[in-house]
Amino acid sequence: MHSLFATLAALFAIGVAAAQPYAYTANISGNTISVVNTATHTVSATISVPASPTGLAVTPDGASLYVACQGANSVSVISTASNTIVSTIPLGAAPLQLAISPNGAQVYVVSKSANPVAVIDTSSKSVIGTIAVGSTPVAVAFNPNGSRAYVANLYAGNVSVIDTASKTVVSTFSSGSGPSGIAVVPNGRIYVSNQYANSVTVHDSTGSVVTTIAGFSSPNWAAATPNGSRVFVTNGNSSSVGVIDTSSNTLMATVSTGSIPTSVAVSADGLDAYVTNEQAFTLSDVAVSNNTVVNTIQRVGVYPIAVATPPPTGQPQCTYS
Repeated sequence: MHSLFATLAALFAIGVAAAQPYAYTANISGNTISVVNTATHTVSATISVPASPTGLAVTPDGASLYVACQGANSVSVISTASNTIVSTIPLGAAPLQLAISPNGAQVYVVSKSANPVAVIDTSSKSVIGTIAVGSTPVAVAFNPNGSRAYVANLYAGNVSVIDTASKTVVSTFSSGSGPSGIAVVPNGRIYVSNQYANSVTVHDSTGSVVTTIAGFSSPNWAAATPNGSRVFVTNGNSSSVGVIDTSSNTLMATVSTGSIPTSVAVSADGLDAYVTNEQAFTLSDVAVSNNTVVNTIQRVGVYPIAVATPPPTGQPQCTYS
């Protein structure tokens, strides 16, 4: 009987560990990735990576973390089970940001210094193609079914629309000045943060402008809740994050965070938004339910510039109204 209880306890512990929520920050000057236990609000591990990590994303199954290492012209693949690098993928240019397709099959990587988007096959861990886009691509995001990828071209003031089946640009639509971040919600609408225009433009799935939302200060990144009810936008020049209510497409709140917020990611359950504050060396945990900072993780890394969380896996998510 004792051995049975011991076995059940061990299995329970393994299950809890496997379900343990984590956030990952890319620390550009520290050349590290911090693994943040979001239940205890502590850094549970630090992973050394090649020079200047600037962007990162977790695969849909939660097993791998892809990291854009700008200073090394490569992408590192990290096992989230062992927190070690299991593969390094060389690129011809310095990667800035990346996004993983909803089915986990491909990674699209943008480089600010080169116009082509690199396409990585996750099974072979190799570059299988490049796609020419606009001037100075700085962000990329997929639509919900993965049939389209959207690339924000900072200096061109537009967004390239890629057909992921043919890997070709099928259209381009104008945003505001200095598009720097993209979030796509489940109904297909596209939210683009426009760094130079201090605005967020809302587009339908064809790229047509639905509305423009003002009230931001150098907005540099955007992330949506899994249910699409909120979009969080970091204000690089005002130490805050703006919160958009997508039902009315209005700025419903502005939440103070830390110095120079650069990135935001929402937890898979939609309860928390995590904001990297680059010059404060902190990670702010914003409760989605009431738009307040409920925890600030100190000394998360040296100049944390990006944050990623595992994507949702079909579990129930909270809805806010």
